[in-house]
Amino acid sequence: MTLLEFRPLALHDKPLLDAALAADPPEISELTFTNLWVWRLKRSVDIARDEEGAIALLCEEHGERFFLPPINAPDIAGAAARLLAHARREGFAFSLRRAPATVAHSLTAAGFAAAPDRDSFDYVYVVRDLAMLEGRHFDGKRNQIRQLTQAHECVFAPLDDAAVADCLALEEQWCNLRSCHLDEGLSAEQEAIGACLRMRQELGVFGGVIRVDGRLKAFAIAERLGPDTAVVHFEKADPAITGLYQLINHWLCREALGHFAFVNREQDLGIPGLREAKTGWRPHHLVEKWTVTARGSEEN
Repeated sequence: MTLLEFRPLALHDKPLLDAALAADPPEISELTFTNLWVWRLKRSVDIARDEEGAIALLCEEHGERFFLPPINAPDIAGAAARLLAHARREGFAFSLRRAPATVAHSLTAAGFAAAPDRDSFDYVYVVRDLAMLEGRHFDGKRNQIRQLTQAHECVFAPLDDAAVADCLALEEQWCNLRSCHLDEGLSAEQEAIGACLRMRQELGVFGGVIRVDGRLKAFAIAERLGPDTAVVHFEKADPAITGLYQLINHWLCREALGHFAFVNREQDLGIPGLREAKTGWRPHHLVEKWTVTARGSEEN
């Protein structure tokens, strides 16, 4: 078995990773180059190609190492066995996280153990539903949006170079309110958003902004996840303006995501309020994510 040779993920790896993801379109929000690269402050990512050409991703977060699902692996069980062998050689416990259900079930059949990670399930919506907000179940959101747009002049525009400085300023204001410097996760998010905005052309992300009475007060950053699905990586709005989060979600889908059938709005992280909010937008389905480990004696 050929030894895997991992090295840190770099910006020049984008074409390699994009090609692999195009050949093996992902369902889960983590598997885009943007997501892997911009969260470097929180989670390091190493990349390797195995003997069958699959892309392997080794992450380290809070001192713990784990793998993400191999990309473009012709034999998923064989790829997982090579990752297990690497973990055993390096002396850490094998764990493959954020695996879609199809991968988890295949690896269970191959002798691995798997358990669902509910807090990491992605919420996927029909773009048209969020763009139109039809039906009584969206009454509350339509009312909030109507009250906001009647009280203020609200204008949507695509995210462009001219808006970047204002987006960064809004993120700074948001972080000052939330004391991001005291929270490792929020500090990492601030760094990720900054990288995403400054490198948006190189990363291939897009999005939209809303100006309220002439001042930028909300933005969203998205990219293509699969042939018919976009993923929204970041969304920020002035928390003092009621209805603004509802408006940026609605207008982004209406103005910028019309050529996609679905939009993945990522996970709720097990936060009750966030789960309630994501459920309230009536997801079409959830993308299950599983954690795969070696069975019993395999690690001994």
